[in-house]
Amino acid sequence: MKILFRTSGGSSANRELGTGHIFRTINLSKQFKNDEKIFLVEDYGGIKQIFQNNNISNIKFLKPGLSIKEDYENTLKIIKKEKIDLIIIDKIYTSKIYLKKLTKEIFTTYIADQFDYEFPTNIVVNGFIGLKNEIKLNKYNSKCLIGPSFQILSEKYEKKENWNKKNDLLISFGGYDANNIIEKICKILPNFSKKIKIKIILGPITKKPKCLLKIENDFKNELKIIQYTDNLKKEISQSKIGLCSGGITTYEFAILSVPFGIISQYKHQKITATEWEKLGYGINLGINDKEVIKRIEKFLNNFLENKMNFGTKKNKIKGNGSKKVKNEILKSFKVQKNDFRK
Repeated sequence: MKILFRTSGGSSANRELGTGHIFRTINLSKQFKNDEKIFLVEDYGGIKQIFQNNNISNIKFLKPGLSIKEDYENTLKIIKKEKIDLIIIDKIYTSKIYLKKLTKEIFTTYIADQFDYEFPTNIVVNGFIGLKNEIKLNKYNSKCLIGPSFQILSEKYEKKENWNKKNDLLISFGGYDANNIIEKICKILPNFSKKIKIKIILGPITKKPKCLLKIENDFKNELKIIQYTDNLKKEISQSKIGLCSGGITTYEFAILSVPFGIISQYKHQKITATEWEKLGYGINLGINDKEVIKRIEKFLNNFLENKMNFGTKKNKIKGNGSKKVKNEILKSFKVQKNDFRK
C-alpha cells in the first residue's frame, strides 16, 4: 500500500504545536513495515532534523497556516498524484469540514487528543489517559479506538527490558522546550547537582541555554546533558524519577513505572497533568508561571527526603498501542475495500 501521513509541528511560539504530532506519526509509520510511506508536513520550525534522525526522507512540505480550502486541495492533489491508498492525519486544530471531505475521497484515520473523538472519518484514534479503553462508534459512525491502550508510542516499548538505575532525575521536555523551562531550572540546578545525579535531554530542536554551560563544567560527574537520544526508553528506565511537560513523554514514563513531575507548557496539557495525578502516576506541578521554580524545588526536596506521594497507580497502560492501532486500521481498510468491490 501507499500511505500518506499528514502532520504538523515545530518551534512556532504562537501555536500550541511542539513535536508530539510528528513523533506520533513517525512511530505509527514504523509499524507499516512493508508499505510505502509519504509524509505531508507543515514545518513550523526544526522538524527536518527529527525526520533526519529517524532516517525518513520521503517528505513533502506544505506552507504553514494554509486555509481549510487550500489544505484540502493540496492534500487531495498529492493523494491523486501519488495514488495513495489511505491517509493518516495527526495535527492540531484539524477542521471537521476538511476531514469529512477527505473521507469521501479516501480511507481516512484521524488521531485526536484529550476527550474528543467525534470526528467524521473512517477511524478515530485517541489514546488519552482520561478515556476508558474501548472500541466504539461515534455519532458519525466512525470506528473509535480510545483510551491509553491505543496510545501511539515507539515500538521499543513493546518489549520488556531491565536497566540499572544510573540517574536519580531525568529532565526531558519532549522535542522542544517551548517555554524555556530548562533555562529557569538553571537557577536551582547548582543546589541539587551535588546531591542527586541529573541527566537532561534537550530535544532535537531545543538550543542549549548559556546558563547550562557553566553548570555543566562545574558538575561534570553529577550532571549529564545530551541533545537527543534515539532510545528514550533506555534513558527513562535508568532514572528514578522524571521531570517533563504534559505531552507524549508522560506516557513513556508511565509505561516504565517511573514517577514524574509535570510542568504544562500549553493550556491543553493541564488536563493531561490532572489525569496523571488523579491516577497516581505523576505530580501536577502546574503551568510555567512565576512560581514554577518554587514548585520544582519542593518536588526535588521531597524526593531527597523520601516524601514523594504518587498514590496508587490505576489503569496501567502497555506499550503495544502502535501495533494495535495499525492492526485495526488494516482490518477496517480491508473490510471497506471488500465492500466496495461487492
